[in-house]
Amino acid sequence: MRSNNAPGSGRYALSGDERIARAFLGDVRARAPARLPIFRSRLQGELLARLLLGPERETSMLDLAVMLRADLASVMREVERLARADLLTLRRTLAGRLVRRNAESPLYEPLSRLLMLTFGPAAVVAEEFGSLPSVHAVYLFGPWAARYEGVPGDQPTDVEVLVIGEVTRAAAHDAAQETAARLGLPVHPVVRTPAQWQNDTDPFLREIRTGPVTALEPPPRASPLAL
Repeated sequence: MRSNNAPGSGRYALSGDERIARAFLGDVRARAPARLPIFRSRLQGELLARLLLGPERETSMLDLAVMLRADLASVMREVERLARADLLTLRRTLAGRLVRRNAESPLYEPLSRLLMLTFGPAAVVAEEFGSLPSVHAVYLFGPWAARYEGVPGDQPTDVEVLVIGEVTRAAAHDAAQETAARLGLPVHPVVRTPAQWQNDTDPFLREIRTGPVTALEPPPRASPLAL
């Protein structure tokens, strides 16, 4: 319930659930992203994903704005809003304020799962690698693929990508750099032609097939190759 009292003061102080609800639903100035419309904006979803997914990190507002490719003022407003909801924590230093996730929040685990499925490595990898010409299919393999398959474990530190197509290593490297900049995580691409992927004699590909492999949404030009 909203009152004329300032938030957090008097007998009308907001509960934790109310603060969280206002962080997500209140003061909506931007259209919610189609990917998961419970978020008030794409910026909010991307920001939470970068801080809640992967190894725990503490970053400056400026570095976070660069990672998100957003203006600093917008990032600061969003961080402060989410900090009031106890989803993020802020620490003041002589160099400025640093932000990190609040792993003690009861929403941390379920929210991390939602973010992984909507703004996580699979979504970013699909956008960056799927735009390359002559791509037939893109897969995640390794620990991140395991997380997407529901295998429990710590959040991985690296993103391993398998690209099938007539793609140069330079193009794959550039896409990996863009993806890494957006995720704040190292990205390691492996490129194989369709013929190589269908050839069962490559020991490295055979090893990939024995573990979790997550097929990403293919670019509209082609269909994914069968595993």
